[in-house]
Amino acid sequence: MKKEHLRMQMLLAALFFVLLSPILYSQTSIFTSQVPANSGNDSDYELGLKFSSTTTARISHVRFYKMPGESSSHTATLWTGGGAVIATASFIGETASGWQYASFASPILISANTTYVVSVNVASVYAIEQHQLDNPITNGFLTALAGGGVFNETVGLFPTQSYNNSNYFVDVVANELNSIFTTQFPVGQFNDGPYEMGVKFTASQAAKVKMFSYYRTAGETGSHTGNLWSSTGTLLASAAFVNETTSDWQYAELSSNVYIIPGNTYVVTVNSNSEYGAGGAQSLGSSVTNGILSTVADNNNGVYGSPGVFPTSSFNNNNYFRDILVEPLTTPAMPALVSPADNAGGTSIELELNWSAVSGATYSLQVATDIAFSNLIVNATDLATNSYNLTNLSNGIAYYWRVSAEQEILSSGFSTPFTFTTIAYSQVLLSWPIGGVSIYMSPASFSWYVPSGGTGWKYDLLYSTDVNMTSPAVISNINSVPYSLNGLLPGTTYFWKIRLKTSSGVVVSYSDQESFISFGQAFTPVLSSPINDDTINTLSPTLYWYLNDASTGLTYDLEIRQGTPAALTGTATVTNISTQYYTVAGLQQGTQYSWQVRSKSGSNYSAWSDAETFNTVATPGPVVPIPSWPVGNAIVYTTSPSLNWYLGTAGTGLVFEVEYVEGLVTAFTGTPNILNINSLSTNLSNLIPGSNYKWRVRSFDGATYSAWSTTAIFSVIASVSNTPIVPVPSWPVGGATVYSNSVQLNWYLGASGNGLTYEVELRTGSLNGTPTILGIATMNTTVNALIPSTTYFWRVRSTNGITTSGWSATESFQTIGTTATVTVPVLSWPIGGATVYTNSPMLSWFLNSSSVGITFELKYSTISNMTGATTISNLATNQITLSGLNSGTTYYWQVRSFDGTVYSAFSAAESFVTFAGNSLLVVPVAASPAEGISVESSSAMLSWFLPTAGEAAKYELQYSKNSEMQNATNLEMNSNRKLINGLESGKTYYWRVRSVNENGEASAYSSIEKFTPTSNITGVAEQKEIPTEFKLEQNFPNPFNPTTTLAFSIPVEGFYNLDIFNILGEKVVSLQNGFLNAGVFKSTFDAKNLSSGVYFYKLYGNNVNLVRKMMLIK
Repeated sequence: MKKEHLRMQMLLAALFFVLLSPILYSQTSIFTSQVPANSGNDSDYELGLKFSSTTTARISHVRFYKMPGESSSHTATLWTGGGAVIATASFIGETASGWQYASFASPILISANTTYVVSVNVASVYAIEQHQLDNPITNGFLTALAGGGVFNETVGLFPTQSYNNSNYFVDVVANELNSIFTTQFPVGQFNDGPYEMGVKFTASQAAKVKMFSYYRTAGETGSHTGNLWSSTGTLLASAAFVNETTSDWQYAELSSNVYIIPGNTYVVTVNSNSEYGAGGAQSLGSSVTNGILSTVADNNNGVYGSPGVFPTSSFNNNNYFRDILVEPLTTPAMPALVSPADNAGGTSIELELNWSAVSGATYSLQVATDIAFSNLIVNATDLATNSYNLTNLSNGIAYYWRVSAEQEILSSGFSTPFTFTTIAYSQVLLSWPIGGVSIYMSPASFSWYVPSGGTGWKYDLLYSTDVNMTSPAVISNINSVPYSLNGLLPGTTYFWKIRLKTSSGVVVSYSDQESFISFGQAFTPVLSSPINDDTINTLSPTLYWYLNDASTGLTYDLEIRQGTPAALTGTATVTNISTQYYTVAGLQQGTQYSWQVRSKSGSNYSAWSDAETFNTVATPGPVVPIPSWPVGNAIVYTTSPSLNWYLGTAGTGLVFEVEYVEGLVTAFTGTPNILNINSLSTNLSNLIPGSNYKWRVRSFDGATYSAWSTTAIFSVIASVSNTPIVPVPSWPVGGATVYSNSVQLNWYLGASGNGLTYEVELRTGSLNGTPTILGIATMNTTVNALIPSTTYFWRVRSTNGITTSGWSATESFQTIGTTATVTVPVLSWPIGGATVYTNSPMLSWFLNSSSVGITFELKYSTISNMTGATTISNLATNQITLSGLNSGTTYYWQVRSFDGTVYSAFSAAESFVTFAGNSLLVVPVAASPAEGISVESSSAMLSWFLPTAGEAAKYELQYSKNSEMQNATNLEMNSNRKLINGLESGKTYYWRVRSVNENGEASAYSSIEKFTPTSNITGVAEQKEIPTEFKLEQNFPNPFNPTTTLAFSIPVEGFYNLDIFNILGEKVVSLQNGFLNAGVFKSTFDAKNLSSGVYFYKLYGNNVNLVRKMMLIK
């Protein structure tokens, strides 16, 4: 009862306050409910309105009603009634239609009972309501005059014409100003000054002072200052008059807010200098009232004194016409409380208070735990919006709240209070991860529970790297536990808590805050190779390291310097390495180096690893390399060929540089394209089909370069097919370990292709033939969110949008995790096709991880696919010396590791070649075409090379349609290439080659390679005599349906194309694309899949370009 009685008293007090508040003064426009229904579009105009004000006022804006379809920019103009421009303003940010507003730079003062014109230009469509201004339209102090709708047919000129008393919906927005004197004027002039002259006045309503004014007579001179004083002479405000006219009322605007309060007496004064105007005697004997302002009738008004001093003297209560202009203020409406509803129960401990908006007001809010508001928990003022968020409320507590609105210096008073009661407490406890624990999985898994049980709970997970959790990330409305979260920064301390909510979203409670360290800590690396002061056989070694702890997302810093570990400074020489290896270039031969590595996770660094040392091999000096493939204008059937060379003498430790250029007449620059090559070969990419290339190679011993090698020349097959080609996976392969939760899959094509895209299938289990990634435009793609400690299998295929190639071979890789895995070994020597000068070479490798308890299995073969490989198991060390190898032979080898239970994948295969010795016999390498590529021709240029120094008196070549080389065709030749003609389209051919020395001794055969011709040439006849000129005969028969024969002659061997084009110039068939000997050829063209019409056939290639027309009629 006491609470209800107190609330009733507060309600009555609030109602009493509102009833005593004065009437609202606010911005006013002329048109309120009037909206145009009609429009015109006959021309562009200056449209306007004549209007007046019953009081002095200030215009802040001009507005006009924009009709749909009206464009252009618009300018508002305020005119005197006689057509003088007072001010202009531009409309900015217009909408498509409706009322548009333009603001004046500063409000424009207008006089009472004076006619003005406001206008706006229109370009095409305008609002018009005829006869709407037959009579005046008044709103408050503003009036649109009858017949006041005016226009001018010239945009920008003063509008004076009218039509049927039409309203064009041009309007002003103004504030009414209240002055004391309106119709009073001086009756005499006096010059006995100077004085400070003024008037005492009071206000019946609070107001803001906007201007001082005084009436200037014609004889007055000098500057003037207006002052506002309290009744006791305290100066409250001053303002200088500027831009005064010769006579009439003058105005000085205040630069800051000054308010007057009802019931107080004030004095407004302006100095006089040489002359002033005055009213008659006793003109202020009685109170003069206008609106809220009244002069004081105390028989001592009309005051004067010395200039700048508060005046107290009076003479016959005379009026000296000093005045003030004020904007009446209104007590704002009292806000109505909206939500939560009064007496609401079970509310959230975090909620938003809402109340009704009061235009132009700010708000004060009080929240308390008692209805008397003596125990405040919120006492907020100057709130700009009509809502407020409460947080950290206690459970099961009744709260009281109220709001007041404030405008200027006036307040509505507080609203009647509302009360609400928060929901009862239920605890939520965190279970994992807590206590700053390091977690070893990604994504991170979070668990929590509600001890009291219950159903329908919702949870918000809040987490941050800031211990104060000032602006945490929030995962809202989680329905089940545990919850997995991706995207955490690696190795970083996080803080987290849970917000418990009901099914309807009511916040019940928060858990305590806990912390953890995310997966991916910056652990100290362990160096794996080269170490132990070993001597390495290259000047550009790859340094390897690993981690003994699971982590992800790390980068690494490397420091490497000449000398012992004492030379290391702790300052990295290479930063932000994303892999656990790094190739160092430009080392000096015969020099000791020391190195160390640290890891980095986010902004955290591990300690530096233990330092290790190694020595570079002492090289015999640079050796001029000998190009071995492709040379001698060889033809390659791929845009990514491998360049190969060898050394005529020992050159261990040398690195190589290659320069290549397109075009046989293109000069070398002397600047290599490819640097720091550690092997006797390198791969090119993206060569241009049909182009010739030349290349050369040189060696470098860390200090001196050799001379460039002789120039080697080759050409790329002219065919650029978009027939889907089976890609070859290049990385990650062979069960390689990936040290990140993302990886880039890479592949290449064994033949040239155009317009192909790629599809990848990637899974943790068996592959089923359905791609998981589509539409890849490049020969790589990045896969994210990999699962730690998981083996992935992948393959790739190409597509031209219509058909797809077969799938590539399946490859695999494994992601690093929290449990030990068997690491794939890294082969260290001999690699890269290096020549070894012994038939008992030592092979060495290493693990980029701990090798405790690990044994190895090695296999080697003379066949690149490891067919018939010799296997050696149970190797306890990371090296072995082979014996009994053949001279002049290329060997391929790979190694895998074994922990007693599980084998790793085999390493990537590497190769070396044994020195030919006195026999000079070397097993050739079958170079091109190889790897099953398609050759778009009925002929193929087979070519090979010797991988090391040797001599061959001749070569013996075998090719067959059988992979066992049964029924093979045997050929002998003196060069390292042979053109094979008359191949059967669509059949796979297998081939191999061996060398024969002067004594008739033969080497072993090379590995068997394969290719598939896909030529459309049929019935080729090659005449015995050689033609002397190029000819392209008219097809026979012509017209034809559906087959015809095309005959052509070529006098010089080379690459040639015979293509068919439609009348639009689009190539529809390629009949020939490859190498041809000189001769006469015939091709049968089958057009059964083409429509009737004119077609063109074109022979082009080696210095020829001939075209003929033929007609297909079906």
